Amino acid sequence: MRKRKKKGKRDSSRLLKMLLFFVLSGCVFTVLLSWELPRGAPSLTNAQDSNSKSNLYNRSPEVSFTVDDTTGMLDRRQKQLLEEYAEIYAGTLATLEAGDISRLYAEHGEGYYTNLTALKLLVKVRQMSRLDLKLQSVQVNYTVESVEESGSGIAVYLTEDNRQKFRHLSEPSYSYNIRHIFRLKEQDGQWYIDEHGQEEDFYLLAGEVWRDAGGSDLAERADRALELLVADAEENLSDLSQFRQGSTQVPRVNDASYDRQAAVDYAQQWVSQRNDNGVYLIYDDFGGNCQNFVSQCIYAGGIDMDYTGYSEQQWKFYSGALNERATPSGCSYSWIGVDEFYTYACENTGTGMICMPDVGFELAEKR
Repeated sequence: MRKRKKKGKRDSSRLLKMLLFFVLSGCVFTVLLSWELPRGAPSLTNAQDSNSKSNLYNRSPEVSFTVDDTTGMLDRRQKQLLEEYAEIYAGTLATLEAGDISRLYAEHGEGYYTNLTALKLLVKVRQMSRLDLKLQSVQVNYTVESVEESGSGIAVYLTEDNRQKFRHLSEPSYSYNIRHIFRLKEQDGQWYIDEHGQEEDFYLLAGEVWRDAGGSDLAERADRALELLVADAEENLSDLSQFRQGSTQVPRVNDASYDRQAAVDYAQQWVSQRNDNGVYLIYDDFGGNCQNFVSQCIYAGGIDMDYTGYSEQQWKFYSGALNERATPSGCSYSWIGVDEFYTYACENTGTGMICMPDVGFELAEKR
């Protein structure tokens, strides 16, 4: 969930920094939460293992996709259009080469160029990693939730689940319930995409920066937007790389241990369903449930709620009512909002969570 700010526009740089942290780690769910190398990962220490690794990396990735129309309202041509997009998107993830979506759009207007910019940003950011973030296999599954008339066409609301097997990891990574809106229209007997929205950071960033990018035409504006995003990513990546280059942070002392396995167990139990225990709420309709879920996992790992200090220094969920007072009641924005959690992780002092937020995945797994 992302809280609407009272003043000013949203901080794209902070969002991109968080995005870099997740993407450059080469993981989406399983490895991120465990903070440790997968058990049974192969050791490439001799010539035979090196040859095996070379053979693996030279293999073409396995790409699969499905579109499940639970409404029964799409005709064959409309479903085929969504399948073609899913195939191109899956191929982009697998090969780190932005697929050609031009033939799927009726017009190369703002909707087309924003979508293309998002795909190119995804590729650029993953290519910045020291690791090879190409995939051994990828599966993208679309589930159509509803179909509505929209102008002269239709609006298709669907959710995406995907499975990504990175080449350098022994276990696959998963993403669930990513929301999409496809606006389709018919032209000369053929269905095309008019607009596409996706609740994922690459697409949100592309849409935000698009408004600030200049250019004499849409193509130039798209190029400029991508340049701004990549420059911002490179700056944030430099910040995240300071530890590797010799900078250090003074460690803070903790008096409570963190049980990472308990956090992983909780995540695996609830990743494909909601914990409807009467306490936690669901924020799918308010920008996403991602941070709420991650906060629950951290709490399950033994990190106590923190209601001390001013509002930005609190991390709590006692009930669904937002409460900025320093009392053990209500919930804080940092529990449910990505940007607010990042602020808490960076700036919290005194009691509560101890974090080193701007270090890479490799450091976190070694501590």
